[in-house]
Amino acid sequence: MDLSIKSGDGMLNIRVGAIIKDKHGYCFHYDKKHEYYTLIGGRVKYYESSDSAIKREIKEELGIECDDIYFVSTIQNFFEYESTSYHEILFIYHVTLKESLNDLNIPNNPKIDYVSVGISNIPEINLHPRKAKEIILKKIDVQPLFINRDNPK
Repeated sequence: MDLSIKSGDGMLNIRVGAIIKDKHGYCFHYDKKHEYYTLIGGRVKYYESSDSAIKREIKEELGIECDDIYFVSTIQNFFEYESTSYHEILFIYHVTLKESLNDLNIPNNPKIDYVSVGISNIPEINLHPRKAKEIILKKIDVQPLFINRDNPK
């Protein structure tokens, strides 16, 4: 069971996301409908640790085993998405791939693309949460917790 709780006021999500570095840049989900990028990851399951969850999500989404991970930070997000208010706790990990994202056999998904973005292009992309972009670009000192208030379209 995913750690997503619906309440009268919105949703509480407990998620994991990875700052994934491959040979060409950083790897993201690209949401085709809403035209923004997000960290690859997903919801934590009940009684699952965040480090186990990120390994599982990478296996499910990219089809690879990944043990070369380390914890970066936690972001507490508050945002609106498709007319729903979200309170999200996002555990962020760093992952380095030995291969290129393009070399992986990732199934086609009609809603999202998996893309690798060069570091010089990251300032131009619409990445959520924006604190993730600041961490990647080293514009802020990484701290154990960030509170981020965003309103993606």
